[in-house]
Amino acid sequence: MKAQLSLLADYADEEFDGESYNGHSLMDTLSSLDAATAASDATFEGYSAWSIALHVAYCKWVVASELLDEAGRDELGAYPYPEGEGGYSTPSMTSDEAWASFKDYLVRVHRLAMRAMREIGEEKSRGQMQAWKIPMLKVLVWLCGHDSYHTAQIRNMGLEALRRERVY
Repeated sequence: MKAQLSLLADYADEEFDGESYNGHSLMDTLSSLDAATAASDATFEGYSAWSIALHVAYCKWVVASELLDEAGRDELGAYPYPEGEGGYSTPSMTSDEAWASFKDYLVRVHRLAMRAMREIGEEKSRGQMQAWKIPMLKVLVWLCGHDSYHTAQIRNMGLEALRRERVY
């Protein structure tokens, strides 16, 4: 089981900040945005890329906080942003420094969630996630595609900074 979960974590790493199989990775997409653009809700849907990224960070924090051992949870710490429903929230500060700090946090929480996935024991992986009351394996498989889904969502919001010349 550990080998399969490690393979899933490797895939999630690629979708997060590697050579994504689905196009641009999440961090490549977010790095294309300055703070003002990321915080803007003048999008097709009326919410911001930053809000979506906060949701991604929150979901990884929830998973990591349940899977990590006590030392790992101490390293993870309390979630430092407004939680909102489902982790969707509006950033309280939208400066360039706050955006850079948030992206650093997103990388850190991703690494901790992937470490937890790679280190999970057989018994825990076959159990139920207490926070969401669903099978842990289902959560771990879902987590692997979560970044891809939200990357596509952000890329389709109509943000000028993400428009690139098409090459055929």
